[in-house]
Amino acid sequence: MKVRFENISLNYDNQKEILHNLNFEISNGKLTCLLGPSGCGKSTTLNLISGLLLPSAGKIYFDDQDVTKKDALARRVGMVFQNYALYPHMTVLENICFPLKMSKVKKATQLKRARELAELVHISNELDKHPAELSGGQQQRVAIARALAKSPSILLLDEPLSNLDARLRVKMRDEIRKIQLATGVTTVFVTHDQDEAIHIADKIMILNNGKIQQYTTPNKIYDAPSNLFVAKFIGNPEVNVIPLAAAKDQFAGIVPPEILKEATSLIVRPESIILADSPEESLPVEFQGKLLKADRFGKEIAVKINFQENEILATGIFKAGLESKAELIRFKLKPVGIFLSNPAGKIIWSASGERIINND
Repeated sequence: MKVRFENISLNYDNQKEILHNLNFEISNGKLTCLLGPSGCGKSTTLNLISGLLLPSAGKIYFDDQDVTKKDALARRVGMVFQNYALYPHMTVLENICFPLKMSKVKKATQLKRARELAELVHISNELDKHPAELSGGQQQRVAIARALAKSPSILLLDEPLSNLDARLRVKMRDEIRKIQLATGVTTVFVTHDQDEAIHIADKIMILNNGKIQQYTTPNKIYDAPSNLFVAKFIGNPEVNVIPLAAAKDQFAGIVPPEILKEATSLIVRPESIILADSPEESLPVEFQGKLLKADRFGKEIAVKINFQENEILATGIFKAGLESKAELIRFKLKPVGIFLSNPAGKIIWSASGERIINND
């Protein structure tokens, strides 16, 4: 099932507009993540897809069918919420069968379908248990199986991993991806966690203040963010944002004059800062700054540098003896992860030459 939004807006009580003129298409059979900070509009967008909310303006299509005024039942969507909402008095098998029972499907067909789904989500050995006897990850699997029971046109997942511990979150995000690929069902996954989105999505839609900031593949968002908000939101640690005046002379020979004139900020990913004598490919410019601090956290290195009175973080620097403070350190920049932005925050130049995708 393909989903299309045409000029969708939503406001409450004809006053506060929550979503602003959204236009996008979710491809058939793909997993799309809606990503953004709390209050950005991602769960609201999911509820508009499901039919739990109706838009104030615009149209919603499933394939070529206008479903704007149809409710969730008529749209045949499957939903899994942050709270899995399993029936505590029912067994796992009964929970999975419940949507089929309500649709008056024959008992034998219910059981056959439920056992197939239990096998798919790896809970075949738990069918006689009640939800209280299951771990969080197992409860999530039951909720997904129940949502898939009626062969929905689209599967909607609203922050389904947020109640799990960190290790289980990683395991379950991979399981969700496997299930989606096995079923081929169009899936929309809401999260505020960039790692979840980057690891499982075919495409990511980043929202902020009810507007689409960028909508493309995970790697494209990372390599070519459309604006400063996206650059800061995607990537851990966060990008360094430096007034371009601190390095304008060095960039004069590699950035077109008209771009350099408009640009006001230099954006540098921490892993793109390397030592000046590194053999890695780099831009033909060199910088120096005062070493403030160097820390190691297992496999991670965090080096803080005072560059032109701006504190920047580097994670791509590896050198024995960096623990000493007050040392001058010479560094250069790898092409990937270096951008220039204008006063409005729009990224107007990428050192790697990646095409910037703007959603204005």
